[in-house]
Amino acid sequence: MTKKKPRLTDAVLLDAIRRLGGKVTATELGQVLKYYPDRTIRYRIKRLREKRVLGRLWPQTLDTKLGLGDSAVVLDMSEKYKALPRTFLDCFPNFYAHYVSYGRYNGYQIAAGYPTGNPQILDRIIRAMKNMGVIKGSYVLKTLDFISLAGDLSKYNPVSGWDWDWREWVDQSEKTIKVGERFPLEFDQNPAQFDYDHKDIEIIAELKMNATLTHKELSEKIDLSETQIGVRIRRLKDAGVLRGFAWLTEQTPRNIVLYTFFELEEPDHPVFTCFLHLPFRKELVMDSSDRFGVRLTMDSNDVLGYLRGLETLRPHFLSYFVQSCVSIGIVPGGMHGFYHLHKESTGRWEMPVEEYIQNLERFVEKY
Repeated sequence: MTKKKPRLTDAVLLDAIRRLGGKVTATELGQVLKYYPDRTIRYRIKRLREKRVLGRLWPQTLDTKLGLGDSAVVLDMSEKYKALPRTFLDCFPNFYAHYVSYGRYNGYQIAAGYPTGNPQILDRIIRAMKNMGVIKGSYVLKTLDFISLAGDLSKYNPVSGWDWDWREWVDQSEKTIKVGERFPLEFDQNPAQFDYDHKDIEIIAELKMNATLTHKELSEKIDLSETQIGVRIRRLKDAGVLRGFAWLTEQTPRNIVLYTFFELEEPDHPVFTCFLHLPFRKELVMDSSDRFGVRLTMDSNDVLGYLRGLETLRPHFLSYFVQSCVSIGIVPGGMHGFYHLHKESTGRWEMPVEEYIQNLERFVEKY
């Protein structure tokens, strides 16, 4: 009797993509799924992208190992300048992405880069904005290390959102805290700098713009052979600079990004295990041994359930607050513009902070 071929559902395909780490070929998926030809798998992936279940493929990098510090900066705009056009953030090319943000700080949440050898650049910018009266307060979480975990896309529907019972998370969290369940989170508290050069930065910049580029396509954009491209990418992966690739769920009008910033007594506290039970893509960021942030992207109708679930965790935080973020903006020129702050001639990240501040002064004067 002929064995019946199992049905290739979206859930099965998404689970295979998640298990293989995001950037996989139809052939690699076919080896896991066995029964289906490459053309069928390519068609199904194309359909998932059209249905907006799969969005951009994003390379995850620990730029600290490249001498580039990374931080989340939340700005609380002053009353005088709360209507200042958002483009004032473009005065700072090291502010590579930003959201409109609400919560303890009402203004903008920024992803900002700075040379690890000169972290004062970021402090200088924030101090200048405060001295000019543009902001009245700020919060900074610097990335010492991060752990990014793929979401369970089999539970995501672009029409109805996440198929998720929030009461289940509350029950799981209460049990996790009660039994003291600890998931071993391997944060690197002393990330060593990678021996990189400008070509490595160019490769990362291109992948940040389009992570689906092949070695051949990268070779055509960068003055390196396909073999050299392959060797460099392997080195970046082996050194923990290139952490893998993640499919981002397509942004819709219902999407909201929630950042939860908190302090804990220890980095392996059971609270972290509670966050891991959530189906969403998760980024857990360590600033120090007691300061952390968790980034979650969800539909707006899930926010109330999340906040109710957070009630279970609240007593275990030394301090905490939540920022809701919408409407992402990217530095002019995209990630190319950001990564090209690395100068080939000097081999350093160059950010002329005084020039940036003068640009802001001129912007505010015109306003």
